[in-house]
Amino acid sequence: MDTRETTRLFKDEQGDYSWVYRLDMYKNYSILKMILKAMGICLAVVFGIIIAILLPDIGRYDPKLTFGVPLLVFAITILITIGCYYLVALIYGGYYVAIYKMNEKRIAQYQPSDQAQKNRAIGLFTAMAGIATGSAGTMAAGFILHGRTIVETNFDSIKSLTFVPSLGEIRVHSFLSWYTVYVSQEDYEFVKEYMRSRSTRARIKEK
Repeated sequence: MDTRETTRLFKDEQGDYSWVYRLDMYKNYSILKMILKAMGICLAVVFGIIIAILLPDIGRYDPKLTFGVPLLVFAITILITIGCYYLVALIYGGYYVAIYKMNEKRIAQYQPSDQAQKNRAIGLFTAMAGIATGSAGTMAAGFILHGRTIVETNFDSIKSLTFVPSLGEIRVHSFLSWYTVYVSQEDYEFVKEYMRSRSTRARIKEK
């Protein structure tokens, strides 16, 4: 893994762990795959409901209309989604930056509020590696405070964890929530065991 894409784990004076991950959106399509999977499930449910409603009188309807229109809507929606992904990648300068923070109870993902802050966060957290000073912890807290909270999950509410070490991914599923935690290869095993041991209600999967 290119070390420029991520920073090492940092433990602050409160005992919380933080790190930054910068995902190249043109080389790593895990976000797009997750979005398409979620949309595919939603559209499949809608398609199933339509078929169930029409099933009693299915012979009265033109098959091309009955099945063709939903499939066309499905295809158009997927194309729009892919187009939006590349538009967002362009706006983000090709990189999606996430700041993670975890403690004994939960893990949270934040996004820096602007591109300049993203670059500063990468530099700051890189410098933090191996540092254990109060000022460094305060700076880390500042980035998180001024960022946007994307998701926050208590470990005891996680339903499943899927570990993909080869990609540095930990896929989290809680109630109506699916997202991926990205970790450097150097810190992957630590974060994996930290989350596994505290997610006592989660089904564990490994790929």
